[in-house]
Amino acid sequence: MFRSTFRINIRRGVSSRVSSGRGFASRRQGGPAEGSATWVEENPVKLSIAFGAVLSSYLGFQHLKSELGGTTLGLSRSLSFYSLAIPTYFRYKYLQSFEPTSQSLWDALDTEASQRGLEKILDLRGFYVKTGQMAATNIGGAFPRIWSDTMSVLQDGVPPKPSDTVMQTIKKDGFNLKDIKLGEVLGSASIGQVHSGTYNNSPCVLKVQYPEVQEQFENDVKTLLVFCRFAQPEHVPGLEEIERQFKTEFDYRKEHVHQNTIRENLKEFEDRVYIPEAYISTKNVLIQERVNGVKLNVALKEDYVRNYSQMKSLNFVPSEKFDGCRQGFIFKNDIEGLGYYADVSKNGTEIVPSSDSSSDDFRGPSKEEMKVYINAVDFRRRLGNAFRWLTGKEYMGREVLPINHAEMMDTLLEVTAKSIFLDGYFNGDPHPGNILLLDDGRLGLIDFGQVKALTWEDRVTLSEMIVALVEDDDERIADIIIRAGYKTKRGDRRLAAKYARIVLDSNDKKYTDGKHVQMFMEDLQKKDPIQDLPREFVMVSRVSLMLRGLGKAIGQERSVAQAWVGHARKVLKMEEERKAELKRQEEARRPVARSHSRDRIKGGGEGGAEVTSTSPWRYMNLEHNIAIIKKKNECKGPSCGR
Repeated sequence: MFRSTFRINIRRGVSSRVSSGRGFASRRQGGPAEGSATWVEENPVKLSIAFGAVLSSYLGFQHLKSELGGTTLGLSRSLSFYSLAIPTYFRYKYLQSFEPTSQSLWDALDTEASQRGLEKILDLRGFYVKTGQMAATNIGGAFPRIWSDTMSVLQDGVPPKPSDTVMQTIKKDGFNLKDIKLGEVLGSASIGQVHSGTYNNSPCVLKVQYPEVQEQFENDVKTLLVFCRFAQPEHVPGLEEIERQFKTEFDYRKEHVHQNTIRENLKEFEDRVYIPEAYISTKNVLIQERVNGVKLNVALKEDYVRNYSQMKSLNFVPSEKFDGCRQGFIFKNDIEGLGYYADVSKNGTEIVPSSDSSSDDFRGPSKEEMKVYINAVDFRRRLGNAFRWLTGKEYMGREVLPINHAEMMDTLLEVTAKSIFLDGYFNGDPHPGNILLLDDGRLGLIDFGQVKALTWEDRVTLSEMIVALVEDDDERIADIIIRAGYKTKRGDRRLAAKYARIVLDSNDKKYTDGKHVQMFMEDLQKKDPIQDLPREFVMVSRVSLMLRGLGKAIGQERSVAQAWVGHARKVLKMEEERKAELKRQEEARRPVARSHSRDRIKGGGEGGAEVTSTSPWRYMNLEHNIAIIKKKNECKGPSCGR
């Protein structure tokens, strides 16, 4: 009916305009008006299609503009992204449809697409830098090595803004510029950049946010959501949660609290891990303690280069895990965010790009094996220092000793487990650019913009999931993830259990039906489309995937569930004790005064189990713990007296 009415109106409109002599045909030179009018009358379908196309394009433009934030600048950024992303996506789909057996075809496309992608990211910056960092970190093993190699520069190599721009932001946030001296740029990334410097003549680090970044991020995430709804809908729920979480990153006052809270929570690991103290903050500026060290990705590369020749000269092979070491290939695998390996047999100690896929299955030495090797190197160092003393030469410090990769991975997993399960307060962005190797050998943790808080109930559910994964109980795994919020079109429990395994534990090919993890996720989406995810666990999954990416790169892959299960069982034991205590109190009819609810666990009917400074239940009252940290940090460091 609409189509016929539309057609009649077109004909009537043309006839009236022609008869009155005011139609476009009467003004057209070189032909009678009647001829044009006749063409229009004889081709109403073509005219309707043309009109519909123009109208649809206009409405589509307005809708896209509204979806992406309503600004012309935002729309231009989105169109710039789509101009590369959409053609590249179809090129990959086209090649995938042929299932080529030659790896060279994939490598050629990866090389071209990743280089063009890097150029686009450096041009647009914003949230696209974050996506490039995810590729460099190779979250979940989803990215080809060539992409990880190309994007590795984004871990710490984003071009910084001029110092004048930085000082304008500092001044705008109310600081007296006479009190601040900017030093060298220590790092620049998606949100802002970090400088060494002084505040009130005290050494410090200044983190300053880019002025336009929040608007860019909001637009960029919406742009990616529109693209994912079309190309990879399985990632939409997770991206929506990441969008919500990222909104907290644009206020450095919140990061100030995050950093000092986690610093206090992890005091027990101070012999292995150190978190700098945050001193003072405004929305766009954070001033914190300065520590001496280098980014982990840089330290790994330096360690990588330095120790090949030492290992070869010692002719020391701790185990069969150093397969090929005697032939000169040592640690032949991709270092996270580096994209290099050393081939000492062919090129001396030259570092060459990593392209050999045979390194994918590399397994490095255990913590104990590395200790044996490190002790051997240390003995040689001490012996050399004795000769240096006799000759008056400079001593070799402990910084030349190799990094114990296995011990480092175990520490990162243990610290993260404590933060997630016992504290319910953890950093959701532990990529190598946010980890330092300090001069004293400890790990330094920085950048707490993406901190996630979990309720006690969430931690209990997550703990049940980790235990079920370790016990390989697919029925329980499916029950728990569905109860937590996982929803699909068909409700396939077998696929639900596989999904939980991939995002929280391991992406070993025995769990992905022998497929690459990205291909497996796409197949899962085809078989049983994902409609929603356990939103509270998205950031936990992100942490698991990031740490696995680092572990794979240094030959230290882990089952995250196995690494975390000890802390998960502690939570479940505490929950049993809590319920038993609540039951005992109920039976004894001992009411708990409501006025003391801040110091008690919520959720226990009329009252809750009492919390003391030594009780394990103190981990359950997150709000109370954060209030204590805030009070402790009211006047510390250079902020005093401001």
